[in-house]
Amino acid sequence: MDLNELIEMHQVAIEKMNIGDFESALEMANKIKKSNNYYISFLASGLLIDLGVVFGKDLTREGVDLLEKNCQKMIDNGIVRQSIYYNLANGYFNLFRLKSREDPRLNCFKESEVDTAIKYYRKALKYGPPTPEICVNIGNCFDSSGRVIDALDSYQEALDLDFNHAMALGNKGMAMKFYAILAGEHQKTFLLEAYSLISKALELGVIPEAKNSFAIYLDNIKKYFPDEEDLESPPEFSGYKIEAKSEFEKYSTNYCLENKLYLNICNFCQKCEACIGDTIIIQHMTVPITKIENFPEDDPFLRLSSFLNQIKQDYVTARFLLILSRYGNLDLNFVDKHVKIIDTLNYNMYNVYLQLLQFAFKNFYDILDKIAFFINDYLELGVNERQIDFRWIWYENLKKKIIHKNIVNTENISLNALFKIHQDLESSNENLKDIRNVITHRFIKIKMFESHCESGNNEIMTEENLVKNTLKLAKIVRNAIIYLLHFINTEEFKKRKKIGKSVKVGRLVAQDIPDNLKSERHFKS
Repeated sequence: MDLNELIEMHQVAIEKMNIGDFESALEMANKIKKSNNYYISFLASGLLIDLGVVFGKDLTREGVDLLEKNCQKMIDNGIVRQSIYYNLANGYFNLFRLKSREDPRLNCFKESEVDTAIKYYRKALKYGPPTPEICVNIGNCFDSSGRVIDALDSYQEALDLDFNHAMALGNKGMAMKFYAILAGEHQKTFLLEAYSLISKALELGVIPEAKNSFAIYLDNIKKYFPDEEDLESPPEFSGYKIEAKSEFEKYSTNYCLENKLYLNICNFCQKCEACIGDTIIIQHMTVPITKIENFPEDDPFLRLSSFLNQIKQDYVTARFLLILSRYGNLDLNFVDKHVKIIDTLNYNMYNVYLQLLQFAFKNFYDILDKIAFFINDYLELGVNERQIDFRWIWYENLKKKIIHKNIVNTENISLNALFKIHQDLESSNENLKDIRNVITHRFIKIKMFESHCESGNNEIMTEENLVKNTLKLAKIVRNAIIYLLHFINTEEFKKRKKIGKSVKVGRLVAQDIPDNLKSERHFKS
């Protein structure tokens, strides 16, 4: 067969798959893969990867191997890098899904094919503009690792590119359904949103495999609503109104809403006043009713709540520094007024706004170690308090990468999400750790012009790039704090379930500190 005939056969094979005639599609794929042409090998590998979902992981593995074997030659022969990496990512994610049917804990506190898939999706994004398909698929990878908030971000990116992308709508709906567990009194609001998104996806049309999954989710959501009219005619939401005493407070609130920087579970809804504020807390804890000699310091609920108070306050302060560095209507130039700065003839910039930005970045990153401290206390890992670090809190043996048994035994998907964030930050794919080390231990150079920066050099960047990386880190830390709370709340639910209804459990209700008592400073209005 000549090249055009093989390309035409590839197109027919895709059409056969779309109508469910997988046997014919496989027969064509086996013919196409025999070609020595690298472009045809690329097309064949994609068919084998997709057909592996039906015929098993060996076929998917064959497609991945074909791609990896000829990857560089495909690039040399003009095949777009983004397409190659996208297909490789799909291959590894399909392998993960097929293997996880046999081992549901495949991705729990260890490396798996889904991590390789994320690596290749990120490479695909590096070599071309984002597409809805890449955003949806990387969102699915995050979701399978327990990183539901990261997944929601990715699905929203896909919808920003195509607001009627059916798979983005449906997957976002499924993630919202899981997210509803966190929502407490707002649970039904999230379930209604999930129902609406999934229904719209089915209305637009999705692939058969997704159609079945989406339908199951819809049926599950219906169980929460005895009257189905509530689903078909959801209530009108009042929206939110920003009440601020100053222009800066108004700007700050808008900035948090636009970038979803509040520590609450309404970031992805924003349909009522509940979306404003940092409202997440430890919902409840089961503790033994015994005499506590050193009360309240040794009470587990109050002690861990005090840890969370500090984590939240650190986050809020880092966020404030970021926002202050961006606010254009407050003149802080007086801070630099009598500071002598030498012109070093290299276009480096020095001013208070850049320092605020650097302190924001560093403070966001430091919160991760306090999350590690929290985990060490809650799971009784026994790590010396002076040696606690988010990088190695996970390991009994750091050199051999042996995960602490107390962590593994939880089988907690949200704790796994925190572990995956740790892996991300330590991997070569992330430059955030390097930027933090430069800001903390060396000297970062903020340049006036992009042309004076070096690609891949994390010590030299523009102000715009530092803002971009600080926002990226802020969202990672936001997610980490919410995952931490979901981990705790899930573990406490398991404790209560284990105790059973026959044992009476008392509930300690903690009081919020009113806003007017949080600071001794009082200002005239």
